[in-house]
Amino acid sequence: MCFSAEASFTASALLIATGLYCLKTASTTTRMYLPFAGIPLVFGIQQALEGLVWIGINSDSKNLVQLSSLGFLFFSHCFWLFWIPLSVSLIEQDRSIKNVCRLAAVMGVIFGTLLYIPFLINEQWFSAAIRYGSIDYQTILVFDAFMPRNMSRLIYACITLIPFLITKTAELKVFGGLSVCSLLFSYIVFEYAFVSVWCFWAALLSLYIGYIIYCLSKREMKSVL
Repeated sequence: MCFSAEASFTASALLIATGLYCLKTASTTTRMYLPFAGIPLVFGIQQALEGLVWIGINSDSKNLVQLSSLGFLFFSHCFWLFWIPLSVSLIEQDRSIKNVCRLAAVMGVIFGTLLYIPFLINEQWFSAAIRYGSIDYQTILVFDAFMPRNMSRLIYACITLIPFLITKTAELKVFGGLSVCSLLFSYIVFEYAFVSVWCFWAALLSLYIGYIIYCLSKREMKSVL
């Protein structure tokens, strides 16, 4: 995330608290929303890891930077690629849309594995540095040899955002639209630290999930009464 370790840990605390509320609420009212409800909590963990990256860079601790960067990159380059479409597929009732989301989840597992596993094999394929007040994760991807980096980003965006945009659930569609806006803003303004900045904005947007789960719980309670 931008700014500092303190900002990352503050965001992390807020996200984890929101995520725990969402999971507790969804577990008692809307169980099919549980994976979706867990998104703020996972973003909170990811932002905490980036806080450790900040500490590692500022203290010149190579081991801390390496381990915390690996943790952050697991979520940014692998986890979200399958978790997001899977979450939408469990909520969506339309069978054809559900199948598209399932397909996206399978593609996310394959694409994310190919993106992330090389980082575990060769530590030279990733690094983290502070650039203009943000963390720039410099990575080498297996796809770089035969496709432009922007094409890899487009594939990533399609896998993670299309499920939100095609769902018939209005709240998820709004969340998807906001996510698209955050992607475009991050790419246009902060292209030099795109991964970190987009994850930051996506994390903040996930606070909206708290509102979604709250509204759904109220709706469920009214339907019971």
